[in-house]
Amino acid sequence: MQAQQKTIHKNMLWEGYYNTLHFDKKWSLTSDAQMRTSDWTKKWSQLVVRSGLNYAINAHFNLTGGFAFFKNAQYEGTTLLFKNEWRPYQELAYQVKTNKATFTQRLRTEQRFLQQVVNEKKTKRYEFVFRLRYRFSWLLPLKNDGLKLLMGNEVLVNPQYISSKRFFDQNRTVAGLHIKLNQSVFLECQYLKIFQWHSNTSVLDDLNVFRININHSIHFQKKSY
Repeated sequence: MQAQQKTIHKNMLWEGYYNTLHFDKKWSLTSDAQMRTSDWTKKWSQLVVRSGLNYAINAHFNLTGGFAFFKNAQYEGTTLLFKNEWRPYQELAYQVKTNKATFTQRLRTEQRFLQQVVNEKKTKRYEFVFRLRYRFSWLLPLKNDGLKLLMGNEVLVNPQYISSKRFFDQNRTVAGLHIKLNQSVFLECQYLKIFQWHSNTSVLDDLNVFRININHSIHFQKKSY
C-alpha cells in the first residue's frame, strides 16, 4: 500500500473578490468570486461564485446558509474539461476578541454535487458527497489595526466515507497579512499549505498556494426623519 502512494507537488495562485452587504446589525449577505490556477498561471484549476445569508445571533455567534457554484478543471491529455459542482452549505461561526486580537472558529457542512466524467466526456450524472469542515484562525494587530497577521488551520473530511481512505479530504494551514486600505476595503495576502487526497486514487497533492483577496464591506443604514 505504501509503495503505491504518490505525492504530487504543485504551485497555485488564487485570486478573489469578497463582498459583504450589511443590512442591519443582524442580517448580512456575503458573496465572493474566485479564479484559481495551477502551475502558477499555466493551467486552470477552478472558477468559483458563492453567496450566503448571515444572521448574527449575538456578538459572538453567527449562522450562515448559502450556495456555491464551481467549475472544476480536469485535463484529459490536452483536452480541458470544466466540470460542474453545485454546493449548498451551512455554517456556524464563533468569534471572540481579546486585547485587539480576534479568534474565530467555524464549523461548515457542505452538500457537494459533482459532475462525473466518463471516457473523457462530461455526463449528466452527479456524485453526492457530504463534507464537514472545521477551521480556526487568529487575527493579530501589528500596527494601529491597519496591518494584521492572520494564522489558522482547517480540516476537511467526508463523514460518509469514515471507514475508507476517502474520509480525509484536505488539511489547510494559512498565514498572511490583512491590510486595511480604507474603512470599507481590506487586502489579504496569504500563503496556504494544502494536503489533499484524490477521491479515488492513492495520490496526495502537496500544494503551495499564494492567495490574494479583496474584501469590500457595504453598510446600509435606515434614514432618520
